[in-house]
Amino acid sequence: MYEIIVFILVLSFLVLIHEMGHYLLARKNKINIKEFGLGYPPRLVKLFTYQGTVFSLNAIPFGGFVQLEGENGPEDHTDRGANKKNNQEWGPFFTKSISARLQTLLAGVFSNFIFGIIAFSIIFTQTGIPHDLGEQARIYELRDDSPAASAGLKENTNIVSFYSQLDQQWVIVNNIKEVQDYVDAHLGEEVIVKTTDTCELTDCPDSYQEFTVYLRKDSERAESEGAMGVVFTSVVYEKNPWYLAIIKGSLYGFKEAMALGLLILQALGNLVVDLVNGRSVAMDVAGPVGIVHQAQTYGFFDGGFLNILSFAALLSINLGVMNLLPIPALDGGRAVFILLEKVITKEKIEKVANWANYLGFCILILLMIFVSVNDVRNLF
Repeated sequence: MYEIIVFILVLSFLVLIHEMGHYLLARKNKINIKEFGLGYPPRLVKLFTYQGTVFSLNAIPFGGFVQLEGENGPEDHTDRGANKKNNQEWGPFFTKSISARLQTLLAGVFSNFIFGIIAFSIIFTQTGIPHDLGEQARIYELRDDSPAASAGLKENTNIVSFYSQLDQQWVIVNNIKEVQDYVDAHLGEEVIVKTTDTCELTDCPDSYQEFTVYLRKDSERAESEGAMGVVFTSVVYEKNPWYLAIIKGSLYGFKEAMALGLLILQALGNLVVDLVNGRSVAMDVAGPVGIVHQAQTYGFFDGGFLNILSFAALLSINLGVMNLLPIPALDGGRAVFILLEKVITKEKIEKVANWANYLGFCILILLMIFVSVNDVRNLF
């Protein structure tokens, strides 16, 4: 239940950020805003009115919405003569320039990306800059009272080889899996473990140390501990003074947000290719239920504020990318219709766009229902 509540709160916050982007750019472009709703209708209460915009609290406690005057064209506005208004004055959405309407539509996507960048920047400022260790068997932690701790092994060193009376030779290990395979083959034995001296980020010295370690059998240790009592890591974090941490954390946060956006686009491209080729993709697509389950599996709800913030950043970038897709009813699809006004008359585009957006919305709702049912089925 805790995970579901956190997910709803996080997603609602991200939707409100998205809608706030629309609201701010609509005001910047002097577009009349009918309502800014917290949650979805039916309306419970009108909170207040600010410069002609009704701020409301609605019955469905999830996300929010911004309703622009004339956002669906002239039929959404009673004054048909509004088409002729100077778009430098306050007026309906459809009377504004292509640039103003595009800015307002895409501001939501921009807001989600900005939040994702800020969230990642905060995370990496706090944790440090991660560096991938590749194939190194880096010791991250030694369990208390474990054979490794008793033998004197040290954290932040690499295990490089083993020697046992059974083998009568040094066996070189190049990665964590090879360490685990060697240990599994020598349970109940006393072996010599060779490690590097203390490493500096990804670099380790050429000097080594040797330790005699007993490899516990399954019956001799707690279920949560290994034979040696060593916890490995594949990533180390570069710590910096606070002033450098802010700069480096922000730059790395921007880089990670952009890389994640490209990764999502690549995944969507692969999804389209699979659909075209008739391959099954149902297991790869997750809706709200599936997202909560995956987040729970990867421990996003268990590690405190930074883990939840990381989850929010992932969702925010995902929400931004999805809304940017050129699909009717999404911001990207509506932006495409606005751009087509450069080659097709505005009146014709508006008629087609309204029907396409309505159809796209219905398809998206059906798709969400299908994916949610599939998520529940996969859980059981």
